[in-house]
Amino acid sequence: MCVILVVPKNVRPSRDVLYACHAANPHGAGVAWREGGRVRWEKNLGPGKLSVLLPKLEGEVIVHFRWASVGGVDGRLCHPFPITPKANVSLSGNAESVLFHNGTWGGYADALLRLEQVRDEPLPTRPMSDTRAAALIVHTTGPDTLHRLPGRWVWMNTERTQLYGQWEQWGGMLVSNSHFIHHIKRRSLRSNHTQPADKRPRHQSDLFFMPDEA
Repeated sequence: MCVILVVPKNVRPSRDVLYACHAANPHGAGVAWREGGRVRWEKNLGPGKLSVLLPKLEGEVIVHFRWASVGGVDGRLCHPFPITPKANVSLSGNAESVLFHNGTWGGYADALLRLEQVRDEPLPTRPMSDTRAAALIVHTTGPDTLHRLPGRWVWMNTERTQLYGQWEQWGGMLVSNSHFIHHIKRRSLRSNHTQPADKRPRHQSDLFFMPDEA
């Protein structure tokens, strides 16, 4: 299913939210933000690394947690993808614009065949996914193409962010779905039922009752 969080500059998701998103979509997370006149990204992250990184970033950020529905579990297929001639699969980098997706696009292979007929250079090969294919197509056709594709999309460039599809307001953010919420409740219940460890120093004689000490 995946989930995308569109996070305003004055909001940051809590650790519980990040871990809940990961529990629902455990195949790698990615984040994009604006810095130095470019859109920068890092991906194939876990919730722990995200919880450290996000407070350091300024401005709006987009966070994606992947469920590997197309292309298999591969850190290089985490989102986002740069909208460039090759839509490269680097785990970090910068570009003029990037693309995120929540959903499944079954027609991407046919679309790539048509794209190949109008391109001046060969298409990149593996690893490929529907979202990487969409980034290649949007590079040629422009982001308005996303209106005609299934799912929810985020197109982010150096100046603005454009959303496509149906979105929900939650926790001060826009989210592509709210299926992760029940994982927050589960995590909270586990925390409430976990007893804190007794860290008082113990002598060996405190730990074992010996009959002759009765």
